[in-house]
Amino acid sequence: MSFSGVKLPEFDMLVTRHTAAAAQMEKLASLLYGELTSAGLDTTPAERIRKLATQVGQEADDLRKRQRIVREIERHKITLGTSVATGSLIAVPDSLRQAQGQLDGTLAAKAAAAAGRGDRKAMAELQKYAGRVNNPEFVKTFLAKLGAKGVTELPAALGLQVRANVNSTRDPQQVKQVQQVMKLLATTLAKGTDPQDEAFMGEAFLNQLVEEGRAEHKALEVTYVGYQAQALIWRASDGKPPFSERFMEVVGRDAIVHQKELSDSRTPYANSMDLATVLGISDSMQPGGPRMGQPGEPIKASVIDDLAQAAQYSLPAAQALLFHTPKGWNKSIMAYLLTDRLDGFNKTGNHAPFAGLLRTALSSKDKESLKHTNEALIILKNELDGVFGRGGDGKLQITDTEKLKRLSFLAGPIGSVMAAHIDKVFTVFDERKPDLKGINHAEMDRLLAFVGSDAAATKSLVEAEVQRMLSMVHESYRRDGGEQIEDVLIPEARFMGHILETRRLYLLAQAKTDEQVKEEMKGMINSVLSELTGPAGKFATRFGFFGDKAHEKLTPTAFEKLSALLVDRMLRDGMTTGSAMQQASNDRTMTMSMIETMMLSARIAHGQWNTEARADLKGKIFATDGQPPALKPLDEIVADPAMFDQFIKWARWHAKIESDLQTVKEAMDNSAGVDVHENLGIDRNY
Repeated sequence: MSFSGVKLPEFDMLVTRHTAAAAQMEKLASLLYGELTSAGLDTTPAERIRKLATQVGQEADDLRKRQRIVREIERHKITLGTSVATGSLIAVPDSLRQAQGQLDGTLAAKAAAAAGRGDRKAMAELQKYAGRVNNPEFVKTFLAKLGAKGVTELPAALGLQVRANVNSTRDPQQVKQVQQVMKLLATTLAKGTDPQDEAFMGEAFLNQLVEEGRAEHKALEVTYVGYQAQALIWRASDGKPPFSERFMEVVGRDAIVHQKELSDSRTPYANSMDLATVLGISDSMQPGGPRMGQPGEPIKASVIDDLAQAAQYSLPAAQALLFHTPKGWNKSIMAYLLTDRLDGFNKTGNHAPFAGLLRTALSSKDKESLKHTNEALIILKNELDGVFGRGGDGKLQITDTEKLKRLSFLAGPIGSVMAAHIDKVFTVFDERKPDLKGINHAEMDRLLAFVGSDAAATKSLVEAEVQRMLSMVHESYRRDGGEQIEDVLIPEARFMGHILETRRLYLLAQAKTDEQVKEEMKGMINSVLSELTGPAGKFATRFGFFGDKAHEKLTPTAFEKLSALLVDRMLRDGMTTGSAMQQASNDRTMTMSMIETMMLSARIAHGQWNTEARADLKGKIFATDGQPPALKPLDEIVADPAMFDQFIKWARWHAKIESDLQTVKEAMDNSAGVDVHENLGIDRNY
């Protein structure tokens, strides 16, 4: 960055003379223009002077803006320059935006320090700087003036004021102001510690945060470790902007290592709670995002809970934090958090941040995500040992309720991660080489039964497998016109049987009646179909809608779009009251109806009908009057409900998919009623 050095009062004189010169030149130009016009002469000289006057005027305006900044620097007694024999030499950046950012950053830091001392006026003054965070110079100056020590100690000072407020005046305005200041700190710290941001403070600042985080601090009668206070800044993050990968590599990793060291040493800080929880003001320091902790209970948060809150918004940051094995450790940070540290999450009841962190880090399609998903599933299947067993009646029983309760909050995020990697989970039940190592059929069914404890997680798995099935059906028809559709769908149906049956068995193990379980399972299938269909459904957004009338010459992409449109339409029709799908006896029957719809939609989109089918077109409202008759354009058929209904009856009759459906149904039933039960060591078919 370059600076212009200005001397006072010489600078003031320069501004005055520039302003006067601009006015005088404009006046001269006007007079000259009048004289030349009266004499009938060329006015170009006057125009040149006027243009020059405008340029000088712009320079004068620029100088006046700089003068205002310099005056503000003087008025607030801000040191940005040096003293010389003839006056003060003030360093002003060449860019006005930089200069304004430096001034605002300095004033904001002064206000923050005063607010930390209890100055309510300074607290109010600080609010106006929230809109300056996109100015890199503001962020750098603000953080530089506070320093890593000030950044660490300010949350503690504000927290003590909130505690005094809660215990006495109960002024909601003050609490709100403190929350806004914490958000300002979170935003500026995230930007200032991101190497990709213009406001990056450098590696030294990150290392200073670590030093202050590990150091012991004191505010009034409260002694705390720096990370306990920094954690309040992390928990105020809403991911806009997210904390960076580099921040997690330097500060985040060290914070976890430090917390483990404290826990192992059994020091007074071993409980690792953040400072808001220690002060009893955690609810008042709640961040702008989703509420932490358990509904209806006071918030308790640890340093690691708050770190997870900040790390969950960025894939690189989340992976940098979790996929690292610290020096001297025999396991990754993720493995530590999933095992040794698990009781800490249950102690605070603050499950959502870590759950979000797992989802972010593990749901990507990159190799690292898959590798560590495999690691997480192996850890979890080992932790689940002994949770499920065979009851005296031969049915599935939860044999270790305490262990299940300890692990239960992981069912949601792990289910979401498995859904994101549905192709890889599928291969565990495939006879070929599985993509996930170290997990056999029985262990995967235990994992699915565990995920089955969370309705939303099971729904994610079912939805992912439905979309996978549709892709497999499309691929079969693209490859050979559906000749091998049975071979394609049998393993998919078996896999779906595992997903559905493990959820059903878990619900029965919760002492629900058969009828209750049937209705709940059918409701889940309905919910999945609702999210997949319609204008905003995932079929529409994934495959797009079809609008090409030349369906006889379908490209692979157009075929997929048309098939998705047809399955979307037929499934929506099938979800109406009184339909065969709604009258289905159980979830597997509903699923088979869905599979039939997929097969029929692909068969129609493929468009190659045999001689018998073409002959049966004569006289149909969805056929042309030509000789021989042909199908009307499919978009025209789809647009007419009565025509579409009759067309589907004709297509279903001539598609001849009944034998394939029966084989696929038998595969699903056998998987659910036999394979799953054998894998879980319980009686068949109940």
